[in-house]
Amino acid sequence: MTKSVPTADFKENADTLLDGVIEHGDEVLLTRDGRPVAKVVPVSRFEARQRYLQSMRGTIRILGDIVAPLEDEWDCMK
Repeated sequence: MTKSVPTADFKENADTLLDGVIEHGDEVLLTRDGRPVAKVVPVSRFEARQRYLQSMRGTIRILGDIVAPLEDEWDCMK
């Protein structure tokens, strides 16, 4: 379960929120002025994601310049 918490509230309730992350696998989305700034997740989920990304290393090929402007103008660019 993801809980959205303002950063000021996180400072006051960090121990309780982190207990939820550790014991129940909760995620805590930290917000500032209503916008997300960070996410606290259990280490096991983070490590699993890292292993997945590592397993994909070398499987993607860039076939062209992904930075240069487009030569063709699309309708949405007008």
